[in-house]
Amino acid sequence: MAGGSHAPGQAGDPPNHRKRKAPVPTAAAGDEAEAEAEAHALGREVEELEEGLADLDRRVLEHLRSTATRLADAAVDRLAALRPPACQEFPAVSETSSSEDQEQLHKKLNILKSKIEANIADLPKVLEKMHESVARCKNLENLDVKIHPIFQTRCLYHV
Repeated sequence: MAGGSHAPGQAGDPPNHRKRKAPVPTAAAGDEAEAEAEAHALGREVEELEEGLADLDRRVLEHLRSTATRLADAAVDRLAALRPPACQEFPAVSETSSSEDQEQLHKKLNILKSKIEANIADLPKVLEKMHESVARCKNLENLDVKIHPIFQTRCLYHV
């Protein structure tokens, strides 16, 4: 059969019929010294790499610390630059005399007084309309009409 067949109790790959190489003979005494020197050189190289790595690690940490402080300083500087300047200007003395300022103030006070008097004069009309609205609300309650729950709050002002 092609590829070889397994016997009923045999498992795994079929046997390989290729020739195997002969095992390598052990190294001589000179080879041992050379291998030892090479191992020592590799050990020194590993130590140098570890020292370089430690130095690089230290430099990275210093860089991160300095970057963090520089970033904080830059943020503070940027926010300070965006802050509007303090208003240090003092208002200039008006070219108009103080009597003219007093006249303008008096005119403004008269306008305010007239508006307040007009509002007071309108209060009886507003009060009458409010009473009418309350009376309409009471009439709606007596009509037994279904009103949406939003509008069913009772009037707090009973007159």
